[in-house]
Amino acid sequence: MTTHFYAFGSICRGEVDRSSDVDLLACITGPNPDLDTDKFSVYQHERLRSLWTEGNPFAWHLHLESRLLFSSDGVDFIASLGAPAAYKAGAEDCDKFARLFRESLDQLSQTRVNATFNLSCMFLGTRNFATCYSLWRGRPVFSRKSPMLIDDPLRVDEEAFGVLTRARVLSTRGIGDALSDEEVMLALRAVPVIQAWMSQLLAEVHR
Repeated sequence: MTTHFYAFGSICRGEVDRSSDVDLLACITGPNPDLDTDKFSVYQHERLRSLWTEGNPFAWHLHLESRLLFSSDGVDFIASLGAPAAYKAGAEDCDKFARLFRESLDQLSQTRVNATFNLSCMFLGTRNFATCYSLWRGRPVFSRKSPMLIDDPLRVDEEAFGVLTRARVLSTRGIGDALSDEEVMLALRAVPVIQAWMSQLLAEVHR
């Protein structure tokens, strides 16, 4: 069996803070039950080749922001794949993440029982929307702060965006203090700005 381990994400950008984790990728051929899927994103080599052929955003992320840690055959597998195919799903993906934002907001408007989870999904929708838009524009940004770093940035209160970011960390890793009602309201007050920004960029990708 051939195995390649990579680091990717924030650690490769030097974008590290106390809430950061280390994203690890295992590329394998055949089964490997010893790999802990809580620690590694595990992909078969053939699946990664398919993502490259599709021009999938994850393929571009790995192409631009991964570092080889171990290779069982001495080959840098990801480097050997070259650049992924051109990204063509910008409009479709931006629609998908705008819908995730909207549906999570609808849930949050109905009940605060799962407020942290729904705010986490709103963060995911906003961040991935920005990343897909930036990739579609040919200037990809994979940072968790991508909405503020792309060519047409989201101009939103940083504290409000920080609440969304904290909700994501809380929801996925259980790290940090619980959100207060005031913080939930702060994030909600930023919604009209985020929605207007998404509408503007959606109009551009659908032209």
